[in-house]
Amino acid sequence: MDRSSHLYLLITSLLLLQWLIDYSSAKSDINTDRSSLLAFKSQISFDPHNILTKNWSSGSNICSWIGVTCDSRYHRVTQLNISSMGLVGTIPPEIGNLFFLVSLDLSENSFRDPIPSSIFNMSSLEVLKLRNNSLSSSLSIDMCKDNLHRLKRLHISYNKLFGEIPSSLEQCSQLEYVSLTSNNFSGRVPTQIGNLTLLQELYLSSNNLIGNIPKEIATLTNLGSLDLSINNFVGHVPRKIANLPMLQSLDLRTNKLSGPIPKELGRLVNLWELQLNYNFLVNGSIPKEMGNMTSLSYLLLSSNELSGEIPNEIFLLNNLLDLNIGSNRLSGSLPREIGNTTIQNMWIYENNLSGPIPSTSVNESRLINFALHSHNLNGKIPASICNLRSLKILYLSNNSLEGAVPDCLGNMSTSLLILYLNANKLSGLIQSTFTKGCSLPINLNGNRLNGTLPQTLVNCHRLWDLDIGDNEIRGKFPDTRGLVSRDNCERSQRRYWFVRGKIPVEQPTIVQLRILIM
Repeated sequence: MDRSSHLYLLITSLLLLQWLIDYSSAKSDINTDRSSLLAFKSQISFDPHNILTKNWSSGSNICSWIGVTCDSRYHRVTQLNISSMGLVGTIPPEIGNLFFLVSLDLSENSFRDPIPSSIFNMSSLEVLKLRNNSLSSSLSIDMCKDNLHRLKRLHISYNKLFGEIPSSLEQCSQLEYVSLTSNNFSGRVPTQIGNLTLLQELYLSSNNLIGNIPKEIATLTNLGSLDLSINNFVGHVPRKIANLPMLQSLDLRTNKLSGPIPKELGRLVNLWELQLNYNFLVNGSIPKEMGNMTSLSYLLLSSNELSGEIPNEIFLLNNLLDLNIGSNRLSGSLPREIGNTTIQNMWIYENNLSGPIPSTSVNESRLINFALHSHNLNGKIPASICNLRSLKILYLSNNSLEGAVPDCLGNMSTSLLILYLNANKLSGLIQSTFTKGCSLPINLNGNRLNGTLPQTLVNCHRLWDLDIGDNEIRGKFPDTRGLVSRDNCERSQRRYWFVRGKIPVEQPTIVQLRILIM
């Protein structure tokens, strides 16, 4: 046998030996993964669809099990996704023995008790989704110190987790998405969070977090969404948030923030949602610079203590759909630009506005919900309100509006869901144009209306709330047989018909009226 033949046999033998070693090792590793998954299965106390019970069989290849994905080379488990299966149980520590696991998704189940610390030792893990379970524990203070360095997405919202957010989170330097929403986390947001320079989305809402919003968040230049709502943050809205060029959604509502709204926020030209409602924002008005936020679709500033006039620039935002600046201390008149807008939901209530409602407010408007109640507005209800073909809710109550109720509101009674004009100085007759099928609640209480109730009210056979008290309505009550059905009255305690005010002494022909207050 020549030299080359010996060399060939040697190489072949070495390759065969390496294959045998790899095969033996792979088989051992597969058994490790199998043992880990079977340990997981043993902790499931309820499997409503019998998915794991029937499919995860010890005699079958684990790579064929539902929810399990293996890599093609070593046949190791790389993904485990058993989300939304209605499973009840606990997560065993053996889950940490899936050393090749890249993605773990156990969300939308009913797993309880602590998150096993072994999960935080998985060096290959990139995606961890445990949201919407009943997990209860704190996060290890060193959760990212030694492992999880590849972790990109952390979804552990809607659980019962508690304690402080660990400062070691900064060492999970590849994080792009973090959601701790709706848990019981407390304490301050660690300033080290500013070191997660790849972070694109940060959701910490509905916890018990305190202190100032860390200014270090302003260094997260890739951040597109920031939600710190429904916590106990204090202090001012950081001006440096305006340095986040990619920010599209900023939600700071329902905290204890004070001070002015930073005018610098006007630089956030990519922002489409800004929620600062339910805080204690004072010491200033709504910055006119907000008119530069050309992508803005949702602007919610209600329930603060903002003062001054409403800037015209807001109504020139071409993408604005939802505006809520109610329950503040705003003054002045309604801008004429109010009608040159794409706004669909306009909530401007409980302030100190005065003057008339501009007739331009309804010329080209797409309004669906229109609330201007509880001001000092005067003048007439503009007849052009009839142009609001998409209108569903109209609140103009608690003002000093005068003149007649526009007849067209009766024509809109099949599309309108709520019509509240109470506590004004409206006079004349109630419109007689209620169309067949109308069901809206009507509140005209506390005006100067006179005449009789229109017979067309009988068209409102699903009417469940009519308040005409404190007016000067006279004459006979319209024939309302069939107006209120016994089924509708008794099906729900909410479905009844209130009639208040001056009712004629002649007995009306109401056969199924449940409540009559005179």
